[in-house]
Amino acid sequence: MLRIASAFVSTAVVATGIVAVTAGTASAACAPSPGKGYHITNKSTVSKSTNLHSDWMYDNLGGTLTYNQSKTAEVNASGTAGVEAEAGAIFAKASTSFSVTVGGAWTKSSSWTYSIPAKNKAGKTKVRMTMFHESKKFLATKYTYSYDAYCKYHEKKVWAKWFTAPVKKNSNVWGLEWK
Repeated sequence: MLRIASAFVSTAVVATGIVAVTAGTASAACAPSPGKGYHITNKSTVSKSTNLHSDWMYDNLGGTLTYNQSKTAEVNASGTAGVEAEAGAIFAKASTSFSVTVGGAWTKSSSWTYSIPAKNKAGKTKVRMTMFHESKKFLATKYTYSYDAYCKYHEKKVWAKWFTAPVKKNSNVWGLEWK
């Protein structure tokens, strides 16, 4: 009886060793570890003002605001302070998430000619016409990840930051601003 018990214990030790070897082999098949990535969430489309503006006028006078100039319109992304080196990767991930290319800036040189009727707004005294450009607002979360010996995925948040990035296509609208 003693021999049977010792044979059983030996088999259990050998079996445990085989399982340990199998687990070691399985961990080599896990995805590369460690790594980093970005999640893009809380997505929305917004209009961001460009550098093209008419002159201010008093909003109670009526009339028409006009803009007629050859100039380069431009708008820059916001939220990149402190993460400039990672901005390209963040915008690439956001572009995929939105299915439209976004970036750190948009510029276009053209001759712009537009007119809009001036409107009065309660509590404001001046109005001007401004070109707005389509932009995407989102929350980017940087994370690091790793896999343990059993190929179990572990993720850790590094930071989360709001960005507003202009789309690369020409998607503009003229509108009014008050002060």
